[in-house]
Amino acid sequence: MINMPEVGLGTTVFWNRNEDAEEAMGRAVNEGLVSLIDTAEMYGTGRSEEALGRVLSRCRREDIYLVDKILPQNATKEGFGRSLKRSLMRLGTDYIDLYLLHWREKADLAFVADAMNDAVKDGLILHWGVSNFDVSDMEDLFAVEHGSDCCVDQVLYNICHRGIEYDLLPWLKEHDVRPMSYSTLGSASTGDLKRCECDEHIRRIGEEMGLSPAAIMLAFDLRTHDLTALFSSSTYKHIVSDLKGLYADLDPYMAELDKSFPAPCGKVPLEKI
Repeated sequence: MINMPEVGLGTTVFWNRNEDAEEAMGRAVNEGLVSLIDTAEMYGTGRSEEALGRVLSRCRREDIYLVDKILPQNATKEGFGRSLKRSLMRLGTDYIDLYLLHWREKADLAFVADAMNDAVKDGLILHWGVSNFDVSDMEDLFAVEHGSDCCVDQVLYNICHRGIEYDLLPWLKEHDVRPMSYSTLGSASTGDLKRCECDEHIRRIGEEMGLSPAAIMLAFDLRTHDLTALFSSSTYKHIVSDLKGLYADLDPYMAELDKSFPAPCGKVPLEKI
């Protein structure tokens, strides 16, 4: 299984110009609090990549594990190389550590696997993976030549959305594919953080452990072995507060958390945002 940081920052806060968020992210990287940053060509139609490029220019490139994503409509013979080069230009770097297919949709998986491997050979990316792939998608990918070179599947997962625990997480572990969770702290559209802030069990656990609800949500995802959790924050203060969940042990509290946020007892279609 690929070796990569346990936690990373997302860049959806960069959809529009946010200088405070850029400064906070740069400070967190330079102080060694985080080393992985996730972005995508879709976020702000390239604006998030450009903002991250400004962050990268103030940091040592070797200190950052960079994750980027290509849209399925661009993962074609005509578009793949052009899209990758545009992303590299916006980021101001000559390589991406991990490059993901953002969704499956109608992407030709055989072509994607070949194109990703060629990009690795060319030194433009170091590793590749996918995002928003359920078990059946992963099985289809592994059925094509070089498909098993996929090393990451980035999916929606947090304490409010536990569906992948039933079958996808076990499948990924069996096939040495590292899961990466996005919206670890929820999103504005789902209201997951607000739900956790109002939950009596999380409130009590937070008081006992000295953690915010967001830090507990991060700790929840990280209790899963060999998972990388992504979260977003626009302030340095919140980054520091959220990261207090990095080494928190929730095992003694899982029975209590399961009451408010039960684990799936059957197949749940993969949720996506």
